Amino acid sequence: MTIQLDSLYERIGYRPTKSVTFADLPEFLSLLALQFPFENGAVLNNERTPMTKNALTDAFLNKKRGGLCYDLNAFLYYILKEIGFSVHMVQGTVFNQQERAWALTGTHIAVILQKENETYLLDTGFGINLPLAPVPFSGETVASKTGAYRIRKVKTDKGDYLLEMDKGEGWQTGYAFAMKPIDEKVLARVRDAIFDDEASPFNKHPLASKLTKDGKIILSKDHFTKHTDSGITKEKVEDGKFATIFNQAFFD
Repeated sequence: MTIQLDSLYERIGYRPTKSVTFADLPEFLSLLALQFPFENGAVLNNERTPMTKNALTDAFLNKKRGGLCYDLNAFLYYILKEIGFSVHMVQGTVFNQQERAWALTGTHIAVILQKENETYLLDTGFGINLPLAPVPFSGETVASKTGAYRIRKVKTDKGDYLLEMDKGEGWQTGYAFAMKPIDEKVLARVRDAIFDDEASPFNKHPLASKLTKDGKIILSKDHFTKHTDSGITKEKVEDGKFATIFNQAFFD
């Protein structure tokens, strides 16, 4: 089965006049981010989608759902490979800024793209911390509406590279990663760790976030927060209303 690129383009509102090129990727990544939320509904419902192109294509194109990094970035990998880019997936570990410690080891997935002699990182699954453009390994900073991003080569026990971000308060570590390509078996192990491990931050309470055209929306079990050009609003989530708000606010 091939990814239904025409259906995907229609879903995200992309109108290519030709095949997607490297120069088109910022627009393409931005449209993906506006359509597919970062959310853990499948984890809480114990719906273990196979980490295959067929299963993820069906999940994202035929259902109202988003996913976590291993869903969103695996889907991105399959899309880019279908289009014709030279890509592979890699494994990383998120740095928890609040706790000043590494999160569950090896449970972040990202995509590496090779273009001629240059290497780039792409990520549509890091919550709302999305570069929305390929981040070069040259160390050059990439800026988007969510902040600034760069890659540094720093050897850690979690990998040899860091994705760093500046959200307006100085540079901080987003995650460390290694360059070794991973496959669907590794994706499945990452998924299962997020589902089953006590240290997983995603198997306890519902959450969802998504970028919007003029900001972002964040939904927790307690509050629904909207960030727009006009300011920030925060509403209490009544018991049993999470799913209703999610379906109404996160999908057109």
